[in-house]
Amino acid sequence: MKIQVAGKAKIFSSLASKSVFWISALIFVLSIFYFIPQNAVEAAPANSASNSNGLIKGKKVRVGYIYSPNFSEGAADNAVKSGFAYDYLQKISYYANWNYEYVYGAWADLLQMLYDGEIDIMAGVSKTPERLDSLLFPDYAMGSENYYIYTIEGNPLGAKGINGISGCTVSVNRNSIMESILRDWNDKGNRQINIKTYSGSDERYSDFEAGKAEATVDTDNAISAESRLVPLTKIGQSEYFLAVSKNKPDILSELNAALDRLNSTNPYFAKKLSDLYFSELSVSTTLQNDEIEWLSSHPDIVVGYLDDYLPLCDMDENGNPTGSMMDIINEMLTDLKLKDKVNMSFVAYNSYESMLSDLQTGVVDVAFPVNNDVALAEKSNIFLSDEVFATPMYMIYKGDFADVRKNRIAAKRGTSIADMYIKRFIPGAEVVYFDNIPDMLDAVLDGSVDGAVLNAFRKDAYLHKVSYSGLNSVLLKVRARRCFAVKRGNRELLSVLNRGVTVVPQEIVLTSVNSYASRMNEPTFKDYLMQNITSVMLISGIVIAVVSVLTAYSFIMRRTRKKLDYIAHHDSLTGLFNRLSFNEDLKKWDKKLSKGNVVVAVMDLNDLKRINDGLGHEAGDEIIVGAAECMEKILSPFGRIYRIGGDEFTAILDKGADDWPGILRRLKERFDGWSGKYVNKLAVAIGTAKSSDGPFENINEMFAHADQEMYKDKAEYYKTAGVDRRR
Repeated sequence: MKIQVAGKAKIFSSLASKSVFWISALIFVLSIFYFIPQNAVEAAPANSASNSNGLIKGKKVRVGYIYSPNFSEGAADNAVKSGFAYDYLQKISYYANWNYEYVYGAWADLLQMLYDGEIDIMAGVSKTPERLDSLLFPDYAMGSENYYIYTIEGNPLGAKGINGISGCTVSVNRNSIMESILRDWNDKGNRQINIKTYSGSDERYSDFEAGKAEATVDTDNAISAESRLVPLTKIGQSEYFLAVSKNKPDILSELNAALDRLNSTNPYFAKKLSDLYFSELSVSTTLQNDEIEWLSSHPDIVVGYLDDYLPLCDMDENGNPTGSMMDIINEMLTDLKLKDKVNMSFVAYNSYESMLSDLQTGVVDVAFPVNNDVALAEKSNIFLSDEVFATPMYMIYKGDFADVRKNRIAAKRGTSIADMYIKRFIPGAEVVYFDNIPDMLDAVLDGSVDGAVLNAFRKDAYLHKVSYSGLNSVLLKVRARRCFAVKRGNRELLSVLNRGVTVVPQEIVLTSVNSYASRMNEPTFKDYLMQNITSVMLISGIVIAVVSVLTAYSFIMRRTRKKLDYIAHHDSLTGLFNRLSFNEDLKKWDKKLSKGNVVVAVMDLNDLKRINDGLGHEAGDEIIVGAAECMEKILSPFGRIYRIGGDEFTAILDKGADDWPGILRRLKERFDGWSGKYVNKLAVAIGTAKSSDGPFENINEMFAHADQEMYKDKAEYYKTAGVDRRR
């Protein structure tokens, strides 16, 4: 019996121990569930909470979001958003831990909602005394916008310039900063303009296009190249902010903290965004009166250029200028409609100094290429145009770059471009001159110099050769920038050049430069032999083998040249002829125009930007390729088709002109019947001109007529579709 009692006591003792353990464990677990979340909440920011995945959810902030090209695009929840303001808002949210709720609407409506506290923040709000009483503004501005007076392309005011604005009607939005700045500008300058105000931009632009005002006022960042607006003068400037509702001081505090952090880590963020979205502003191709008068009295313009400076310029075996310079100048003359108004002649120079000397004395009117160095330009008494092209620069060296002393650097005698680059960016180095690039590179190989400086295109042209396989290259920090130059004081010609430089698309410059650079890369016979030295040595005594090698070399050269020529003259996306082919063909057609009936067509895709923004660039590429296939199917039997821009196509047809109405009908039917994977229909604006319907003095006049017809067709399409292209 005692044994049983002892056993029970043991059992009860064991059970009691286990109970104490489990009760203690339960209390511990409960304490974790009780204390840990409270601590976590206390540790987290007051404006944050955790979701089921353990992620910290940001504070919800209501954003007023308008549609404005380049500034805030995608004003709908299902639209792709982009633009300066959108990127700016996103970057702020990273530092402030905000989640945005977008509220869409017109500017005036959203601004009133900001006043009333129905939204929390709004981008692009200028700080005025009136708004300081009703809104909160952060310590940092988003940026600044300039206010311009614009006229429309073709209006006589565009040629007269701002001095012809007296007595004209200028429209502006009512009760806006632009109105007060315009009135102040008018009063201070005694311009005597008639100011007409509007409640909104839609009515203002409608009346402006209807001719009820000769000019209108808008910001520089609201004008696209497609708007056909010509800037006359800048009348003012103001900063704009990410404004905050008056009853949201907590948001202002978080915004200032985020901006402090952003500006301490990336102080040029806003400027980089501005360069990204606002670099391609409206540029006027309409010459002003002083420019027209100068060209009328100076119809013959002499251009001095450097010989042996491909891919930019060179003199061919017939003594004619060649290189990208010619493509750029021809494109400028075409865009500015000056081909029939000026005569260009060219003088080649072996020395950069002699070219600039002749520019200063008036032997030549323009020099190219010239270093974009304003300090040297001032000393040389020349004016520099806007930048035409910038190229990476490389140091060519032998061995390990860490061991390169950079005491003696090779440069080509005569050009002075690399010479000046070395003196400015490798200070203290002795410049050693050579007559040609092979001698420079040989000197690097044998150790006579420590290195050589070449631009990217010349580096690629030479270092791929086997004879220079022992050389290496390293990219230098600063690019070499090239521009045109005129004699100091010749501001009219400089202004014309700047208009041309600005309107030439950068892709045309790059295509041309790459085309001429590819010609520098053709291997020589010596290179071929050195690349196949073992085989050549084995069969050097066999004549038939030598002939085979020569034949193979010739075949490779022809095939390479043909391939490079194809790449240079065809559009990579559609396979159609490109802008370079179009420009070359135009030169031939003036002589052929009188020999037969010719048709030219100008075609432009409608809605491409909307499709790119809404559906993505795959959809945009699809309609570009689809349109090209339709054109190729219908028009290729009758002539050539070209893609000359993003959504621009042209055709020159020298066969089938008598059946042109039928051909045009089949082309439109082909367009109407097209359907793609992403886009189910295709809309193309078409304008045509027939030489027999003339008289046309040249093919450029035909294209000008066709271009006008195309814009009429495009306007009719957007009118029928009810779409405002400006917004």
